[in-house]
Amino acid sequence: MADSLEKRIDRLCKVVGRTPEELQRSGEWILGLAGDVCRDTSLYADDTVEGICCESMESDEYRRMSEGLVRLEFFASELTRQRYQSEIYEIMSTAWMVKVIETIKANIYTFRKYGPQFVSILSLAYMNSFDYTVEEMAEELNLSPQNFYKKKKYATILFAYEFEKFKNGIAAPDDSYGWYGEQMTLDDYMS
Repeated sequence: MADSLEKRIDRLCKVVGRTPEELQRSGEWILGLAGDVCRDTSLYADDTVEGICCESMESDEYRRMSEGLVRLEFFASELTRQRYQSEIYEIMSTAWMVKVIETIKANIYTFRKYGPQFVSILSLAYMNSFDYTVEEMAEELNLSPQNFYKKKKYATILFAYEFEKFKNGIAAPDDSYGWYGEQMTLDDYMS
Protein backbone atom coordinates (compact mmCIF):
# COMPACT_ATOMS: atom_id res chain seq x y z
CA MET A 1 0.00 0.00 0.00
CA ALA A 2 1.35 3.41 -0.98
CA ASP A 3 2.14 5.91 1.74
CA SER A 4 0.00 8.99 1.97
CA LEU A 5 1.52 12.26 0.87
CA GLU A 6 1.45 13.52 4.44
CA LYS A 7 3.42 10.51 5.72
CA ARG A 8 5.99 10.88 2.96
CA ILE A 9 6.47 14.56 3.80
CA ASP A 10 6.77 13.75 7.53
CA ARG A 11 9.48 11.17 6.81
CA LEU A 12 11.43 13.69 4.74
CA CYS A 13 11.22 16.20 7.59
CA LYS A 14 12.69 13.61 9.95
CA VAL A 15 15.62 13.09 7.57
CA VAL A 16 16.74 16.70 8.14
CA GLY A 17 15.66 16.73 11.81
CA ARG A 18 13.02 19.45 11.48
CA THR A 19 9.26 19.57 11.96
CA PRO A 20 6.96 20.16 8.98
CA GLU A 21 6.02 23.55 10.45
CA GLU A 22 9.68 24.60 10.71
CA LEU A 23 10.36 23.54 7.14
CA GLN A 24 7.23 25.30 5.91
CA ARG A 25 8.25 28.60 7.55
CA SER A 26 11.79 28.19 6.25
CA GLY A 27 10.55 27.33 2.76
CA GLU A 28 8.20 30.33 2.63
CA TRP A 29 10.98 32.67 3.72
CA ILE A 30 13.54 31.27 1.26
CA LEU A 31 11.04 31.17 -1.60
CA GLY A 32 9.97 34.75 -0.94
CA LEU A 33 13.56 35.98 -0.99
CA ALA A 34 14.67 33.76 -3.86
CA GLY A 35 11.58 34.57 -5.90
CA ASP A 36 12.31 38.29 -5.65
CA VAL A 37 15.99 37.87 -6.51
CA CYS A 38 15.38 35.40 -9.36
CA ARG A 39 12.56 37.46 -10.84
CA ASP A 40 14.51 40.71 -10.59
CA THR A 41 17.69 39.10 -11.96
CA SER A 42 15.83 37.59 -14.89
CA LEU A 43 14.09 40.86 -15.73
CA TYR A 44 17.34 42.81 -15.36
CA ALA A 45 19.18 40.28 -17.55
CA ASP A 46 16.47 40.51 -20.20
CA ASP A 47 16.72 44.31 -20.18
CA THR A 48 20.52 44.16 -20.43
CA VAL A 49 20.42 41.70 -23.33
CA GLU A 50 17.81 43.85 -25.07
CA GLY A 51 20.02 46.90 -24.57
CA ILE A 52 23.03 45.13 -26.05
CA CYS A 53 21.03 43.66 -28.95
CA CYS A 54 18.60 46.53 -29.63
CA GLU A 55 20.07 47.47 -33.01
CA SER A 56 20.21 43.93 -34.39
CA MET A 57 17.75 42.89 -37.07
CA GLU A 58 18.50 39.17 -36.58
CA SER A 59 15.58 36.97 -35.59
CA ASP A 60 17.76 34.27 -34.00
CA GLU A 61 18.53 35.26 -30.40
CA TYR A 62 22.02 33.71 -30.42
CA ARG A 63 22.97 35.70 -33.53
CA ARG A 64 21.44 38.87 -32.07
CA MET A 65 23.55 38.43 -28.95
CA SER A 66 26.71 37.71 -30.93
CA GLU A 67 26.13 40.76 -33.11
CA GLY A 68 25.40 42.91 -30.05
CA LEU A 69 28.57 41.77 -28.27
CA VAL A 70 30.70 42.44 -31.36
CA ARG A 71 29.26 45.97 -31.57
CA LEU A 72 29.83 46.45 -27.86
CA GLU A 73 33.43 45.22 -28.06
CA PHE A 74 34.55 47.05 -31.18
CA PHE A 75 32.26 50.04 -31.72
CA ALA A 76 30.91 51.17 -28.36
CA SER A 77 32.49 53.95 -26.34
CA GLU A 78 34.54 53.09 -23.26
CA LEU A 79 31.78 54.47 -21.03
CA THR A 80 29.14 52.26 -22.69
CA ARG A 81 31.37 49.19 -22.39
CA GLN A 82 31.99 49.88 -18.71
CA ARG A 83 28.26 50.37 -18.06
CA TYR A 84 27.40 47.01 -19.65
CA GLN A 85 30.30 45.29 -17.89
CA SER A 86 28.96 46.62 -14.61
CA GLU A 87 25.41 45.44 -15.42
CA ILE A 88 26.63 41.97 -16.44
CA TYR A 89 28.72 41.73 -13.26
CA GLU A 90 25.64 42.59 -11.15
CA ILE A 91 23.59 39.93 -12.94
CA MET A 92 26.30 37.31 -12.48
CA SER A 93 26.64 38.12 -8.78
CA THR A 94 23.11 36.78 -8.17
CA ALA A 95 23.01 34.18 -10.96
CA TRP A 96 24.22 31.50 -8.54
CA MET A 97 20.93 31.83 -6.66
CA VAL A 98 18.95 31.28 -9.86
CA LYS A 99 21.00 28.11 -10.49
CA VAL A 100 20.35 26.84 -6.96
CA ILE A 101 16.60 27.44 -7.27
CA GLU A 102 16.46 25.72 -10.68
CA THR A 103 18.42 22.74 -9.30
CA ILE A 104 16.04 22.44 -6.36
CA LYS A 105 13.02 22.70 -8.69
CA ALA A 106 14.49 19.91 -10.84
CA ASN A 107 14.86 17.73 -7.73
CA ILE A 108 11.28 18.49 -6.67
CA TYR A 109 10.09 17.55 -10.15
CA THR A 110 11.17 13.96 -9.48
CA PHE A 111 8.94 13.62 -6.39
CA ARG A 112 6.80 10.62 -7.28
CA LYS A 113 3.31 11.46 -8.54
CA TYR A 114 3.26 15.08 -7.32
CA GLY A 115 6.59 16.57 -8.46
CA PRO A 116 5.51 18.31 -11.68
CA GLN A 117 2.46 19.75 -9.98
CA PHE A 118 4.54 20.94 -7.00
CA VAL A 119 6.96 22.73 -9.34
CA SER A 120 4.02 24.42 -11.06
CA ILE A 121 2.59 25.47 -7.70
CA LEU A 122 5.93 26.95 -6.56
CA SER A 123 6.41 28.71 -9.88
CA LEU A 124 2.96 30.29 -9.81
CA ALA A 125 3.02 31.17 -6.11
CA TYR A 126 6.60 32.40 -5.67
CA MET A 127 8.57 32.65 -8.92
CA ASN A 128 6.17 34.63 -11.03
CA SER A 129 6.20 38.34 -11.82
CA PHE A 130 2.40 38.37 -11.95
CA ASP A 131 0.60 38.36 -8.60
CA TYR A 132 -2.02 35.62 -9.00
CA THR A 133 -4.85 35.15 -6.53
CA VAL A 134 -5.28 31.75 -4.89
CA GLU A 135 -8.39 31.17 -6.97
CA GLU A 136 -6.51 31.91 -10.21
CA MET A 137 -3.63 29.59 -9.26
CA ALA A 138 -6.04 26.84 -8.22
CA GLU A 139 -7.98 27.21 -11.48
CA GLU A 140 -4.77 27.15 -13.53
CA LEU A 141 -3.83 23.85 -11.89
CA ASN A 142 -7.37 22.40 -11.92
CA LEU A 143 -7.48 22.21 -8.11
CA SER A 144 -9.97 23.40 -5.54
CA PRO A 145 -8.65 26.31 -3.45
CA GLN A 146 -8.57 24.03 -0.37
CA ASN A 147 -6.58 21.37 -2.22
CA PHE A 148 -4.30 24.09 -3.63
CA TYR A 149 -3.47 25.34 -0.11
CA LYS A 150 -2.70 21.82 1.06
CA LYS A 151 -0.45 21.03 -1.91
CA LYS A 152 1.23 24.43 -1.69
CA LYS A 153 2.09 23.65 1.92
CA TYR A 154 3.60 20.29 0.94
CA ALA A 155 5.43 21.83 -2.04
CA THR A 156 6.89 24.51 0.25
CA ILE A 157 7.99 21.91 2.80
CA LEU A 158 9.55 19.82 0.02
CA PHE A 159 11.35 22.91 -1.28
CA ALA A 160 12.81 23.59 2.19
CA TYR A 161 13.80 19.92 2.49
CA GLU A 162 15.60 20.05 -0.86
CA PHE A 163 17.24 23.33 0.14
CA GLU A 164 18.48 21.75 3.39
CA LYS A 165 19.87 18.80 1.43
CA PHE A 166 21.55 21.17 -1.01
CA LYS A 167 22.94 23.36 1.77
CA ASN A 168 24.28 20.45 3.79
CA GLY A 169 25.33 18.31 0.86
CA ILE A 170 23.17 15.43 2.07
CA ALA A 171 22.68 12.70 -0.48
CA ALA A 172 19.09 11.52 -0.68
CA PRO A 173 18.52 8.00 0.62
CA ASP A 174 17.83 5.53 -2.17
CA ASP A 175 14.27 5.99 -3.44
CA SER A 176 13.54 8.52 -0.70
CA TYR A 177 10.71 9.73 -2.80
CA GLY A 178 10.64 7.33 -5.65
CA TRP A 179 11.84 8.53 -9.01
CA TYR A 180 9.25 7.34 -11.45
CA GLY A 181 11.36 7.35 -14.60
CA GLU A 182 9.57 9.81 -16.89
CA GLN A 183 11.74 11.89 -19.16
CA MET A 184 11.57 15.56 -18.21
CA THR A 185 11.30 17.99 -21.11
CA LEU A 186 12.63 21.54 -21.16
CA ASP A 187 9.07 22.89 -21.15
CA ASP A 188 8.30 20.87 -18.01
CA TYR A 189 11.45 22.17 -16.31
CA MET A 190 10.79 25.81 -17.19
CA SER A 191 7.16 25.90 -16.09
